[in-house]
Amino acid sequence: MWWKDFLYFQRGSKVAVILLLILIMLTLIFNAFIININSSEIVLQHNDSIINEFEAISIQRRNNTQSGNYANSKKNLDYKDSTYNASTRSTVENQKGYTNTNYIRVEKLSPGEKISLNTSDTTEWKKIPGIGSSYSSRIVNYRALLGGYAHKEQLLEVYGIDAEMYSRISSYIEEDSSYTKIDINNLEFRNLLRHPYLNYSQVLVIVNLRDKKGDITSINELAMFEEFTSNDISRLQPYLGF
Repeated sequence: MWWKDFLYFQRGSKVAVILLLILIMLTLIFNAFIININSSEIVLQHNDSIINEFEAISIQRRNNTQSGNYANSKKNLDYKDSTYNASTRSTVENQKGYTNTNYIRVEKLSPGEKISLNTSDTTEWKKIPGIGSSYSSRIVNYRALLGGYAHKEQLLEVYGIDAEMYSRISSYIEEDSSYTKIDINNLEFRNLLRHPYLNYSQVLVIVNLRDKKGDITSINELAMFEEFTSNDISRLQPYLGF
């Protein structure tokens, strides 16, 4: 049997085989066509998404650029406005006698003018050339602790006031007698201790002396104790009331 015998078909079979081959070819062609169309759609869709993303990025960058330019322009305008306002405000304040927006310029005393040592407030003290807010507050606060200044030389005890500064301001200060004496025989321990010129051991001497002998009648009684130096007695003398 030859191989040709296997390929021998009757007429009807040949027609069927030929039709089958045609159908297979058509199916293959159709599938190829469908695959080509689908791949084209995928590519187009992919390209469309890329284009859309690119356009979105471009729009965002353009908006950011415009926003940045607007912000910079606004910043420049704000800076110009602030500079203009500051300059205008400074000019107006200088015309009205202001040194800045918070403090009114204080007119200083002329040579020969004086303020009271014990009755002047911080505003009056700031009129002395060289005295500002800090020094005036210190002077008034220390005066309150003392009960008033007995002598203007006591200003040398205020923090920050040295001999040079005192020599410059002393001519503007007038002494007065508006200071308070210490009621040494009636004040309690803690009240005596509040005075800057009395320390703990000195107050203890005063209280013990009162308990032993009664009222203290003279500062000389305190001078007998080693707790009180001659300098202490000199400073205390104007303030002790018997």
